[in-house]
Amino acid sequence: MADLPPPFVGQRHVVEYFARLGPERLSQAYLLHGPRGTGKLTFARMLAWTLNCERPTSFPLGFCGVCGPCVRGLNGSSGDILEIDVEFIQATASTERKTDKLGMDQVRAIIERMQLKSFEGGRPICIIPGFDTITTEFVPNVLLKQIEEPGPQKLFLLTVEREDAVLPTIRSRCTSIRFDRLTESDITRQLTAYYGIADEQATTFARRSLGSLGDALAEREGATSDIREAARSWVLACLTRPDRLPEMVDFGKDAPREVLDETLRQARITARDVMVRSISGDDALFDIAQRERYARAQSAMGESATVRTAKALGFIDEAILMAHDTYAAPATIYGWLQVQLRSLAAS
Repeated sequence: MADLPPPFVGQRHVVEYFARLGPERLSQAYLLHGPRGTGKLTFARMLAWTLNCERPTSFPLGFCGVCGPCVRGLNGSSGDILEIDVEFIQATASTERKTDKLGMDQVRAIIERMQLKSFEGGRPICIIPGFDTITTEFVPNVLLKQIEEPGPQKLFLLTVEREDAVLPTIRSRCTSIRFDRLTESDITRQLTAYYGIADEQATTFARRSLGSLGDALAEREGATSDIREAARSWVLACLTRPDRLPEMVDFGKDAPREVLDETLRQARITARDVMVRSISGDDALFDIAQRERYARAQSAMGESATVRTAKALGFIDEAILMAHDTYAAPATIYGWLQVQLRSLAAS
């Protein structure tokens, strides 16, 4: 028997929408879009498990967790649920070269698999996480016909952070469902009730997560602590001594793009917290544990603290847009941001 995951949190409008539809009136494809860590992939999996459950208690998240299809689904071995993860991508690659990118080999495998009849008498479902990160245009174009007409009872669930990053031809074939940022209280309750985190620490994680349960859990596991500390120190140094900037954060040329995202996210939190502290004190800080460092940074900047941090936030936001909207290398984005931060010396 598989371990049951924690219950789905938040996104009441999504749950209520699917509950009104019921399992018999679903579209053939859904585009689940919204910020990372807000439950898109979790919902897609639970919906798939429920659709194939032998004894669902409700819809869309009422899978029983103990029948054969549920156990196999929870263990990742369902014959009717295909999730396009790294293991699938590497298993279907025609060469021995390791890759985590969706290419023509994987597209052919998806089409072949989704054209087969159900293995278990259930509903064939294909889940493709991070569909907006596909960098080769032919992949969505080749999948277009399959997504448009997958066949009776077959379903595609695509998850993306930004809906507008998906080709219009794909968007027009899917029903778009928005996932909002989670509330701090939702995240705090989930962390304390199901992950054994003490109230104060859970509150800190929830504040810092900016509405992302996934980011809060990553902090709990320490998966991003080194990245956050390096980015925090770098930004504080940039703010306090823009005329003598430190070296850029460097995690190696082969670091995944997620490292860039986390670095810029922490940079924004740091600049925001120093600005907020200069205006209204410690009460609204995201990084409560860093208040002494923020106080020193504010003191070093003196009367220019608010203006300097506000300008820094603008530059960081531009760098985040650059990271999302272009294929610029992380080093290029860091370099651009450092040049902009150097101008703060005149603030």
